Amino acid sequence: MVTPIIINISGGEVTTSMTPAALPTNGSKADAISDIHDMMGEQIGPFPHAGIDGFLSHFIMMLRFRGEPRPGRTVTVTSPPAVQVVARSEPFIYEGPHANHEIKVPLPPGCTLSNGPDPHWTTLRETDFLNRRPSSPDFESAQKFFVPGRETVWMQILDLDASMDTELGRIRILIGQTLLENYGDAGDPELLMPSLGAAQALRDSGGFPAALFFNPVAVIETEFGAFKAIHGTLSYGRVTSFPPIGTPVSISAMVPLPAVARPGIAAVLPAAPIGEIIALSHPIDVGLQISGSEAFNVVRDRIQAHAPARPNP
Repeated sequence: MVTPIIINISGGEVTTSMTPAALPTNGSKADAISDIHDMMGEQIGPFPHAGIDGFLSHFIMMLRFRGEPRPGRTVTVTSPPAVQVVARSEPFIYEGPHANHEIKVPLPPGCTLSNGPDPHWTTLRETDFLNRRPSSPDFESAQKFFVPGRETVWMQILDLDASMDTELGRIRILIGQTLLENYGDAGDPELLMPSLGAAQALRDSGGFPAALFFNPVAVIETEFGAFKAIHGTLSYGRVTSFPPIGTPVSISAMVPLPAVARPGIAAVLPAAPIGEIIALSHPIDVGLQISGSEAFNVVRDRIQAHAPARPNP
C-alpha cells in the first residue's frame, strides 16, 4: 500500500507517493521528510508582486513551406541568445469569465503599449487572450490555465530582440513594442493585439509551482517576405520562478504563416499561408540582473543596432 507523505512548506503542500520501503533507511521518518523538503522545498513559494522581467532565451523551430522559396521542404532554425522583456501583474484569484477581471500590468518608461490614460500601466482582460476565443484551435487546451479559484498572474511580452542567420538568410522575430512600431499601420488588426501569457498555481493554496503559457503575436521577417505567426500557444506544465528559467515553452499545434505587408514595400500578398511552424521550442535561459526598465532599454538599443535598412517608399 502506498503511504503518502504530506508536508506543509511555505503555506503549501508537497505530496509524494513513496512507499515505506522506498523511504530512506538511514534515519527516522523526520529525516525522510527533511530529505523531501531539501529536494522540493525551493520549488514551492509565493508569487512575487507585479514587476518587469528581462531575460535571455532562444528559439528552436522547424518551418515547412508550401511554396517558394522551398516548396515542400522543411527548414530548421536555431537562434543565438535573444533578449526579451515581460511584464507581470499582481497575483489575483481567478474567478471565471463572468468576473470580467481587469488586471493591470506595469510598463517601463518609453513603452507605448498602454491601452489606458496612464502610460505606466496597461489593463488586461480575459477577452484579450487569443486562446479564450471559442474560434481558437487552443481553446479547449487553454482551459487548464483558467481554473476558477486558483491564484493567477497575467503577463504581457513588451519587446524582443531576436535575429539570426539561417540557411534561408537573415531572419528577425518582432513582438510587442517593435512589432507595433513597424506594423501598426499594416492594416491587419491581428497585429495590434497584445502578446499575453498567464501563470496559474498548481496548488489550491497558490503560488509556485505553476502552469504557464504565452500567446505571442509575432511577425517573422525574412529576405523573401514577412509572415505573421499568431495562432499558437506556447506552454509549459510546471514553472517555479519568474522569469521561468530552464523552461522550454513549446507549441502543441502547427502555427500557420500567412504573409503580411512589410513597411515601405508595395506587394500583392498570397491568399494562402506560405507554410507553417511545425515545431517550436523557446527555452528561457537566464535572467538579466538589472531592473525591468533597464532591461527594456537594453532590448530597444539592441533592436536598433540589428534593425535592417528600410526601403525608400
